[in-house]
Amino acid sequence: MTLFDFAYKNISRDFKTYIYHFLSCSFSVFVFFIFTNLAFHPALKTVDENSSLGLVLSLGLTVSIIFSFVFILYSISNFLKQRSKQFAILNIIGASNKQFKRIVFYENVIISVLALLAGSFLGLVFSKFFLMIAESVIGDLNLYFYIPIKSFMVTLVLMGGLFTLVSLVAPIILRKKKIIELLNKEDEAEKSYILIVSMLLVIVLPITVYLHIKLDSYVYPMYLVTAILLIYFLFNTIFVLYSFIMNVTNKRFRGNGLVKVTNFKYNIHTNLKTMTINMILFSIVLSSLVIIVGAPNNVSEVTEKIMPYSYMYTAWDKKVEESKQVQAISGVLKTKKDYQSLKIEFSNLNAITRDVILSHSTYNEIAKFLGRKSVKLNNNQYFLVGVDGKHTPKLGKLLRKELRKEGLVKNKGTDKRVIALSGYFTSVTVVSDVTYKKMSQNLKKETIYAFNIDDWKNTKKEEKELKKLVKLDGKTESLSSAYAYYQTEKLQRSILSYVGSILCISFLIGVASITYSRLYLSSDIDIKKYKMMSKLGIETKFIKKSLSATLIWVFVLPFVLSLFVAWYFIYSLDQFTLVSYIGVLKKCSIIYCIVELLLYFLINRKYQKMILNGVFE
Repeated sequence: MTLFDFAYKNISRDFKTYIYHFLSCSFSVFVFFIFTNLAFHPALKTVDENSSLGLVLSLGLTVSIIFSFVFILYSISNFLKQRSKQFAILNIIGASNKQFKRIVFYENVIISVLALLAGSFLGLVFSKFFLMIAESVIGDLNLYFYIPIKSFMVTLVLMGGLFTLVSLVAPIILRKKKIIELLNKEDEAEKSYILIVSMLLVIVLPITVYLHIKLDSYVYPMYLVTAILLIYFLFNTIFVLYSFIMNVTNKRFRGNGLVKVTNFKYNIHTNLKTMTINMILFSIVLSSLVIIVGAPNNVSEVTEKIMPYSYMYTAWDKKVEESKQVQAISGVLKTKKDYQSLKIEFSNLNAITRDVILSHSTYNEIAKFLGRKSVKLNNNQYFLVGVDGKHTPKLGKLLRKELRKEGLVKNKGTDKRVIALSGYFTSVTVVSDVTYKKMSQNLKKETIYAFNIDDWKNTKKEEKELKKLVKLDGKTESLSSAYAYYQTEKLQRSILSYVGSILCISFLIGVASITYSRLYLSSDIDIKKYKMMSKLGIETKFIKKSLSATLIWVFVLPFVLSLFVAWYFIYSLDQFTLVSYIGVLKKCSIIYCIVELLLYFLINRKYQKMILNGVFE
């Protein structure tokens, strides 16, 4: 019998031991296949890989691969640890180190091939269902069912390569140790690695702070490393404080206090590792979910803040027949409800940086056109207008000097709302008519034409007509459209919402799987322990409370702390976004808590049932 036959019989005779690892691998393949099925859909074949939409799809595939690698690696680590006694027996019967590694490799290859087939098959079966969901979320794409040959090929190549890598790494995870160590591995209390983690934190934290101050690009991976170490250290500190309080108040020796403390301490490293991973994933899921859910809902509001007009026309070259182009645009739009147009003249103070000045009468016309408040300025006053819709406008040093030369020293106020396409100007300064007339004599004068209609989101027909009538080359003239921006942004955000939602669901399933894996890993020890306790008269209620306490530590506590992290992140982000996500955050937090409770009760019930069946069989 060859080593491959031996590995195959191991799996076929005891598939129950391999089932969790097999399901983890199959789930990873399934998620990746769903992504590739959308990314390579014929309806998206015109998408440029370097465009925002292309980057969103590529990012989704990349994150899916990284998640799969970490998820499978964690799964196989626990899987190999659980089989330590089997490996000890192999050593006893004389298996060499080379044979030992080959058996582990062959087992992983067989599981990987089965997972590839199962995951791809399930992906194909459910592909139409997920395409229907994507079409419903995105809205403007016909995502019909097709035979995803390219998706199959990419999934087989990339996921197959990933499984090959994991199969090569697997024997390294469980190095050949002394037989007695392998036999006792399941029965040994774990060592604490807090001293090593603390030393690493002392080294890594100053480096991260230094790179952060220097704005170095290497700081991003250091953020992740520092976060992992800090979270691990935090949970260890919480447990130490909890143990201290239990001792001081004598609660440790009341009820199941002693069991709760010793249960956690017995598997302290695995518990802290699981809690760290869970908190990171929980934080990512909630923070991402808020942005993902809020992004498609805010497209209209964002568009209006970035592009204040339905259409904005500009001619940069004097050779362009400006009046003719404006008439052509007006001819198409004037039939629409509430059609308005406005000619805006301004002077360019600095051609390189696009610093412009407006007369206050021109600004008041714009304000009336946009339904805003007008301003009144004296000859020594100025008013600042926003250029990106996000930040309160500020006066630069060079511009301040220019204004001081003209005696403009008093800032009448600011309005961060834009009066042209976001980013079109570097700065916009409104001055009195008298001052403008004086300052603009030696400055380059420019004009933009603004057009507003009521139902600008439904101008697909007008958009096509304008493209035919106004031959724009993008160099000598431009026509900016709120409709075009809205449609592009809506498509991108909708696809981001779909891709992100799938990832968030995958992460949540991953958290539940990692948590249950941690509990399943120690199930044999727990069954032995509680079986002995039951002989001493311990009731079922006591056992259930003790089991729930472990789950609260590894699952509920990371979730609660991740809520604080997500709220802090969204509140910080809210200062730099055009629209607020706080309302979405509140709704998502409620949904998130409900899902968390459901997962908790599901895992807790399954875990308790498994242990109690083993104890009272």
